[in-house]
Amino acid sequence: MLAIAWLLVSVPAQALETDQFYAWGKPIEDSSDLLNAWVRLTVQAALDSKAAAGPMECEQATRQVKKNLQEFIYQPIEMWVISTSLVDRVPKGREEDRHYRKNYLLSSTVALDFARWLQPSPTLQVNGIRIGSDKLAHFFSEGLYYYKKWEKNRDKLDPDELQAELLEYGVIFERWFQGTLVTGVLSIADLEANYQGFFFYYRLCHGDEPLLYQHEGRWHISDAFDIRDYVSPEWDESWNPNIYSGMRWNGIRKIMQTYCPMLHSPWVEQQRAHYREIDTRTPIEIQVEKMVAEGKLADPQDFDITTICAEMQHGDAP
Repeated sequence: MLAIAWLLVSVPAQALETDQFYAWGKPIEDSSDLLNAWVRLTVQAALDSKAAAGPMECEQATRQVKKNLQEFIYQPIEMWVISTSLVDRVPKGREEDRHYRKNYLLSSTVALDFARWLQPSPTLQVNGIRIGSDKLAHFFSEGLYYYKKWEKNRDKLDPDELQAELLEYGVIFERWFQGTLVTGVLSIADLEANYQGFFFYYRLCHGDEPLLYQHEGRWHISDAFDIRDYVSPEWDESWNPNIYSGMRWNGIRKIMQTYCPMLHSPWVEQQRAHYREIDTRTPIEIQVEKMVAEGKLADPQDFDITTICAEMQHGDAP
């Protein structure tokens, strides 16, 4: 018990859980431009700080950038999202938040549920895609861990080996330190956000058009940064199902079943049709499928809303 309590205060806030089902059918204004502005201003502030004064290489500049984008516990971007009036989200406001905590997926839980000590993440919208604010924290925090691992091993492994190591590292981290062990939830969507965060940090100084550039001896972030380039339907946990622990699943399942009547509503059908049109097969999906086939992971499709609703329709017992 003491070990779990320690984890709750020591692991980053990405241990927070989210529930995109709760936001089904609720209007949310798109926040892409606001998020882009926050990232550019935050990065530029780091580049303009006294610590960044004087000549330096791009990788040195990124070290200053990282200080403004990642904290050990609560990540700056998520703290901004849940506190600002600018970003539309569900829930928004104290009263809505209380209702959310009583009804979101983790609200029906086992006794002494430490996960419920954590504030659940609201849902916002990026380029027509619904995501938990926790995914942005994963993007900038775990993305940085991936990037550091890439830096350490880029001269030791070929690209395919390095990619496989990054993906395996992400699953281990999500299983033991930030997901299953703490909350009973292994989020495949978290892994997608982590991996895209790696590409963000990589693109700061690498690639054909790095995001950081020098002008008159000072470093700047390019207007080319766009959060929409990284967010995909795989970030939406109502589309990309989690894997739940046995103790967690019964409560989750009961709440998930209450959304079955909405599965064929016009709003949900339109949203899922849009996701199908733009969805792609990702390296994370390939890695998860491999681990499922090897018996290393449960099959996420067993926890998918369509599976649960089909079982309900056929009268299958939990």
